Amino acid sequence: MSYFFYKKMHGLENDFVIIDSRDVSFFPNSNFIKSLSERKTGLGFDQLIIIENVDDKISDCKIKIYNADGTEAENCGNALRCVGRIMFDQLNKTNVIIETKAGLIDVEEEENGLISVDMGLAKFSWNDIPLSHPLDTSNLDIDLFFLKGGYAINMGNPHVVFFVKDMNQKFEKDCQTITKMNIFPEGVNINIAKILSKNEIELKVYERGCGFTRACGTGACATATVALKLKLSGNYVTVKMPGGVLNVNYLNDGHVIMTGPVSMICDGKFNANDFLGIVNEK
Repeated sequence: MSYFFYKKMHGLENDFVIIDSRDVSFFPNSNFIKSLSERKTGLGFDQLIIIENVDDKISDCKIKIYNADGTEAENCGNALRCVGRIMFDQLNKTNVIIETKAGLIDVEEEENGLISVDMGLAKFSWNDIPLSHPLDTSNLDIDLFFLKGGYAINMGNPHVVFFVKDMNQKFEKDCQTITKMNIFPEGVNINIAKILSKNEIELKVYERGCGFTRACGTGACATATVALKLKLSGNYVTVKMPGGVLNVNYLNDGHVIMTGPVSMICDGKFNANDFLGIVNEK
């Protein structure tokens, strides 16, 4: 039987199943991931994270990130904090570098037990987000029932940010429409935000491949950065999401630092034969 060990963790209720494949290779297909992600019949998660070995001497590990629908994501701030916690414990370090599809990410443990992630520089050009063709990324031509305009930004993965006055509307149909728009060839994460003050933002995120999640690290960074660009907030903001609070600091050099907690849910193992798909072992 093909048994695999995993850790289940969450960052502000954005939950992950994390599999360390540095000793036993794990190559799931999309059907397997979707089956494993089911909350009633699988392990249940927003994203599956696979830790891999690295070839260089710079980073401490490499991760692959898969959404619950089986698609691969470039980056995930909350997952980086969770993997950072694992690596701190394994390596007896308080600072690690994690390789992602979006690049090398620096993760650091703070004295108060929170974990900070340097999410790097935001990108604003249409081809970096990416969009399908040249557009004004600061004011997209989106005109739906609740969501209008939209500011596109890449924070290691594609985002669009909307500022609204009423966070209690039913945004799901608008979000479903946006995810199908041809202007986003690689899909998009949708951030719906309300400015509470110069240093507080309320946020809901409809994540590509997941739907609404309890929190989104890259979404918090993207929204805080756009709010600063529009002079709606300062450099340091608290982003309040359904799952909890992240602190986002926009540094003078343009780097975006995200700080928040992580929590361990459980350790376990599963038999891959109980789920659809194929995995390979060394």
